[in-house]
Amino acid sequence: MMQRRGFLTAGAGLAAVASARALAAPVLSASNHGLTPAKAQRRNGWIEIDAAAFEANIDAVRAWTGPTRLCAVMKADAYGNGIALLIPSILRKKITDVAITANDEARVARALGYKGRLIRIRTATPEEMEDAFSLRVEESLGNVEAAALLEKLWRKRSRRDALPVHLALNAGGMSRNGIELSTAYGKADARALLALKGLSFRGAMTHYPSEEAEDILGQFRRYQEDVAWLQGEGLNANGLLRHTANTFAALKHPETRLDMVRIGGAIYGDPGSYKTDRFVQTMTIKSRVAAVNHYPAGQTVNYDRTYRLERESWLANIPIGYSDGLRRSFSHANRPEFPAEMRNQTQVLIRGQRFPVVGRVTMNTLMVDVTGLQDSLRLDDEVVLFGGQGAQRITQAEFETNGSAYGPEMLAVLGATLPRVLKGS
Repeated sequence: MMQRRGFLTAGAGLAAVASARALAAPVLSASNHGLTPAKAQRRNGWIEIDAAAFEANIDAVRAWTGPTRLCAVMKADAYGNGIALLIPSILRKKITDVAITANDEARVARALGYKGRLIRIRTATPEEMEDAFSLRVEESLGNVEAAALLEKLWRKRSRRDALPVHLALNAGGMSRNGIELSTAYGKADARALLALKGLSFRGAMTHYPSEEAEDILGQFRRYQEDVAWLQGEGLNANGLLRHTANTFAALKHPETRLDMVRIGGAIYGDPGSYKTDRFVQTMTIKSRVAAVNHYPAGQTVNYDRTYRLERESWLANIPIGYSDGLRRSFSHANRPEFPAEMRNQTQVLIRGQRFPVVGRVTMNTLMVDVTGLQDSLRLDDEVVLFGGQGAQRITQAEFETNGSAYGPEMLAVLGATLPRVLKGS
């Protein structure tokens, strides 16, 4: 099976970095940085988030996975959708468990009234762990030194209560956050972890790196063996929350659901490689037409003259580019001296019709050939780069193909650079 995460390496040389602040964990705000919806939509580009679609996706997951607890994964600022915009939906849908990675995500969730469980699903720095005590974040631990430090920091605050945490296991084979129990070294560390009386192990988790059935089911069996071994070493099984399944595993392999499933992509409309139409995209990326200019046949478009007009053309100037997070790999060349991978078929939607991007995506602008619509086009007409307009839709699969990158990678960066508003606000 061709896995979509392969886009992490495909076409990497074509991509440009959006901005320094898009690469770092963003400083989040419960108020969208003070931008009202009206002001956000007056910017050169913005993102609309469909809360109704988000809630419908939650309902679809619950219908699919039955009584298993649902943990909504809201890392990377809710996959770029904006955790501040979606926590009200989490409250309405009575979600009891939310997975985060950054303290700012936890802070926004608490500020907006979320009182349920917050689980950090990556290894935290010492500063993050200490700052998260007041936010009641449950850390995932797969390293004995980090666990011992966490216990020491917690003991300074509370000598009576044990701190709830989750034991991260490398049973899935990620070799990232989890402890490896196939070695004597890992087993010794696990025993040392279990001996930390200031920590209360409320859950045991792992994560799957592959969407191959044989791989998932084999690693799932290993997870069960690891948990059984840990119980033999003193792990209290009473009330232990066992969770391994991400979106793909939860949808495809019911046996992996156990006590809780951690669902990220599907609640934002992306079920990954699992083919289904039950989930709806929550994000629409928009800009506007800034100008429409006429150019003769033979003229070239944008840097490096990668695209030559084959007829007289009307080109729409769209004021969004790679400084806004839109990768240069969305560029389109048609001259034979440029490599085939630059002959992209990127299209945008204007007035419910598809129009091709021509030439390179530049720092602040892309050009679109609107020949044939030029007489009815108006300045300020909305342009959709991702999502739907009328009967047409730029799907995530299309966005990934044209961007030569994994969809969540691009959307997380765009979400960090463009203002976001709720649809209809």
